Amino acid sequence: MKMKMKNLIFLLICIPLLFVTACKDFLEEENHSKITPESFNTPQGFELGLNGVYGGMRAFYGPISAIHMLTVTGTDEFYSRASGDIYNFGNYTANYKPSSDYIYSYWRSSYTLINTCNGLVHFGQDMTGITETKKTTMLAETKFFRALLYFRLVQFFGDVTLNRTYNDGVIKEAKRDPMADVYDFIIEDLLYCTTPGNLPAGSKDTNTGRVTQALARHLLAKVYLTRGWSSAAQSTDFQQAYDVATALIEDGEQIGVKLMPKYADIHKPGNENNQEILYSVQMTNDPIYGVPESDANMNHLSHVFVAGYFNFNGSGNVQQIEDGRVYARYHGTTWLYNEAFGDVDKDSRYYATFQSEWKAPVDFQNRTQEFYVGNTKYSAIRSGAKGNLAGYLPGKNMTREEIGATNYYILTPENYTDPSFPTMKKFLDPNRASLSFDSQRSIIVYRLAETYLIAAEAAFKLGNNSTNNGAAYYINELRKRAASKEEYIDDLMIAPGDITIDYILDERTRELCGEQLRWFDLVRTQKLVERVRKHGFFTTKWTNHTLPKDNIQDFHVLRPIPLKQIESVIAGDPYPQQSNGWDNM
Repeated sequence: MKMKMKNLIFLLICIPLLFVTACKDFLEEENHSKITPESFNTPQGFELGLNGVYGGMRAFYGPISAIHMLTVTGTDEFYSRASGDIYNFGNYTANYKPSSDYIYSYWRSSYTLINTCNGLVHFGQDMTGITETKKTTMLAETKFFRALLYFRLVQFFGDVTLNRTYNDGVIKEAKRDPMADVYDFIIEDLLYCTTPGNLPAGSKDTNTGRVTQALARHLLAKVYLTRGWSSAAQSTDFQQAYDVATALIEDGEQIGVKLMPKYADIHKPGNENNQEILYSVQMTNDPIYGVPESDANMNHLSHVFVAGYFNFNGSGNVQQIEDGRVYARYHGTTWLYNEAFGDVDKDSRYYATFQSEWKAPVDFQNRTQEFYVGNTKYSAIRSGAKGNLAGYLPGKNMTREEIGATNYYILTPENYTDPSFPTMKKFLDPNRASLSFDSQRSIIVYRLAETYLIAAEAAFKLGNNSTNNGAAYYINELRKRAASKEEYIDDLMIAPGDITIDYILDERTRELCGEQLRWFDLVRTQKLVERVRKHGFFTTKWTNHTLPKDNIQDFHVLRPIPLKQIESVIAGDPYPQQSNGWDNM
């Protein structure tokens, strides 16, 4: 009976989306469900539709093919070791084309959910049988997601189709609307969301994972900041970004949103909804967050950053649940390991971001490890017992004597290989039932630390780098928290003269590494091509990978319009491809 009820819930939650997901593509939307969109004007129907939107966010963050393919690799932080689209995106290969299946999947899924949001807003405004306060909150939640979806589209593609209203028919023509119009629509939705009383102030005032005014304020600040850098900029954008971000920080204590005292605690398994988190995608079976028991939308991020640690855990081939399932899809750049996280002793964020110790899953004896110190190769004998330390990656280079003095493997940055490198551990899940299982950890999307960095970047653009209320102040607040010992705080503090946009981007890496934001950061600040050409490689005496650095072109600052989208427009003017180079592919 319990399983039947779960299946019924699954069907009910899917129904509000079927009128858009059962179609050939978003330009040919037909209603194939027995429940019509008009049911959204009832409290039950609206709630099911809204839950479907919450659940739909999982498809962007959880699967093996998800937004991390577009935001993590192909940057100064990571490149891709995988095959297919993941490899092509992460290395800007000749096979990265408008015909990409994932680019189209992302585009279609975004417009599917946007149309659902449009339906909810259109029909939900006439909803009866519910208090005005509850109706306003549900409409604000919907408008938040619509704004978020459009914000990501405009960052990826520039000018995009702006559908303001619900569509239930077949559309044969479409156009790309100016980026400025899309930003105006995003901000209009977010201003509704941030109007006092339209949403709960903070996470303590609602269920875990639900949209709050704090989250909407954060996104609004980020939208202003991003537009301020763009060709659609308004003269007040950076001031608005600064004002919204700093007000949220100042209100944090009152609304229950504040920095965690220790950086290392932010990403601890089971702590994904801590006081610093503004939004996390809930990967649970609770139907209020959307479709339950959908394996395709489980959290695969627990695998993709896991390095080939069996090469240095003494086993040669044994993996352990607590160390993750080895996919090794994403490999850090030399800059990431050696420069961005260069101060591993004083800045705690390195060891809180990368795994450094592995225990032996089996006994091992007399294994030879070869290693370099500078240009000279040496060797050492490694032995160990099951359960004891087998491998150590200190994040810094060591002397021959230090490396040779232990029984366990030591892998220093100059000895990283492909695939032997540090695991980025923010998404590891030691609580999975077996090695092959995906994770049900919720995925952190936005947290308050980024609000500090938004304030810092906006202050920098306003010419205010001061340690009082400017860029240096907001960065120092994070660096103070990052100090591994209290005695190191003064050493980590920066002065106004240290602030440049590159320094801010470096600090964003130290704070937010791997959190599916980096490509956006580099494009926003007009640094993608420059920094990938400078840092987009990994090289040691053992291996050399230079594809992102060698392949990136100026036109890669926008994603290509999907070929299937262009081909779907069969009336009116042709749907235009990007004119910056993608139109020649």
